[in-house]
Amino acid sequence: AILLALNDLYGISELTDQTYMLLEQKFREANRPGWYKHVLKDRAGIDLSIVDGGHRKFDPEFYRHVERFDQFVQVASASEIRAAAESYLPMVTSLDQYLDALRIAFQAGVDYGMVAVKSGLAYQRIIKYDNIGETRALALFKGMMAEKPLTADDIKAFQDFMMHRVIDLAAEFNLPVQIHTGLQAGNGNLITNSNPVHLVNLFMEHPDVDFCLFHGGYPYGGELATLAKNFPNVFIDMCWIYIISPTYSARYLHEWLETVPANKILAFGGDFQYVEGVYGHAVMAREIITKVLVEKVRSGYFTEAEAIRVAQRILRENALEIFKINGNNRMVEIESVLSKSPFLSQWWELHGSAQGLVRDYRVIGPFPFAEGLDTKYPPEESIDFSGQYPGLAGPVTWRKVQVPESGYLNFLTVFADNPSGVDARAPGMVYAYTEITSPDNRKVKMTLGSNDGATVWINGLSVYNVHVGRNAVKDQVMLDVELKKGVNRILAKVENLGANWGLYLRVVDPSGELAIGCE
Repeated sequence: AILLALNDLYGISELTDQTYMLLEQKFREANRPGWYKHVLKDRAGIDLSIVDGGHRKFDPEFYRHVERFDQFVQVASASEIRAAAESYLPMVTSLDQYLDALRIAFQAGVDYGMVAVKSGLAYQRIIKYDNIGETRALALFKGMMAEKPLTADDIKAFQDFMMHRVIDLAAEFNLPVQIHTGLQAGNGNLITNSNPVHLVNLFMEHPDVDFCLFHGGYPYGGELATLAKNFPNVFIDMCWIYIISPTYSARYLHEWLETVPANKILAFGGDFQYVEGVYGHAVMAREIITKVLVEKVRSGYFTEAEAIRVAQRILRENALEIFKINGNNRMVEIESVLSKSPFLSQWWELHGSAQGLVRDYRVIGPFPFAEGLDTKYPPEESIDFSGQYPGLAGPVTWRKVQVPESGYLNFLTVFADNPSGVDARAPGMVYAYTEITSPDNRKVKMTLGSNDGATVWINGLSVYNVHVGRNAVKDQVMLDVELKKGVNRILAKVENLGANWGLYLRVVDPSGELAIGCE
């Protein structure tokens, strides 16, 4: 990349003992107003750059920026906790205050116009973030603040908890998250720490957050293809990769274009701190992308028109849409297609809203899977919030749960601090209870999305009962149900066949006359 830049920009074809003095002279001559713009925009053809440069203002002619909150995650002592928080909330003493400091820092980034969150913790630790419950997190926080000795597993657990809180904020503010995966710069690091497969539970537990995985996951290109194909919220970012290995870049771009939708690939990022390097890298990227697309056309995989459209997508439009730059949003195109069907158009409008989403629940479990949805447990007989029953690996009781604005009731998170030590991803059953108060008898539409199958009762009557293996999506099932005047008792039983586990419930209430949720 550097030699390309030196040749094209300065007319120097090689860097030797004889040419470096001439190059220095040319650098000095070029160091004038307008050179940066000339190289970046006129020569490299880069309209905008997403820059990772900290919390500060950037020239909007050239940049949009991302911010990191790794300092709130990568803590192992009271002094590190205070150092992370002091600029936003000095002298924190409680976990609630520490989370408030994180929120203040995040809001400051939003106020500055950040378009994404960036994490580079693959340089310091494994990027597997197990979600623990707040009870354990609070105990670990108190231990750190009291300077009690903690194990490496304890420290990792608290850091994992904080990473999930960062992702929660990304979901709340509708921002994508960029994560370093694969090769770390420098020598002597643990490459296995940065394998993108470690991130699977983040993708599962935060389905409303888009994750851009950096550097083509080098050398884990096959794994990255599987992740981007399997998870709607996972995107491939090819920044840095062309100068790591042009061969790898071409080989996996071929494969990714065959396995992953083209609107999920970001095909270039300069990853240089000086503009000449960005130019050289951009030339390499365009040459490799052109070669791959030409081969795809010659083999008949793409038509020429399709290849041109793919190039536009992966080099420009995807980034504008994912980072929502200049009003770009891929939802516009989706809405245009769905507008041709009144039913789908109405469904999509509902799907994108928070109207009627249940956010307050009582939850009990996990119970053994046994015979699946056909196995009856005590909550089906009566709702007694003081009751304690045999569960999957010990007694279980009801607990209050409030879910985020997305409406996703994540049972993996609910049971993350299960004292029995049972993995919440193991097959099992859970009950979720809520209430809907209606001013009169009425018919309404209720929607649900569950992972996996579910049974739903309203006032003791079954309105839905389906055993199925699936991912939970808002409004994937629409039901016509009847509510009585007063309090309606809603009970959902959700099975877990393994891996992810969650529930969405919504009552369509455009008039806002229904009271949704339980105390």
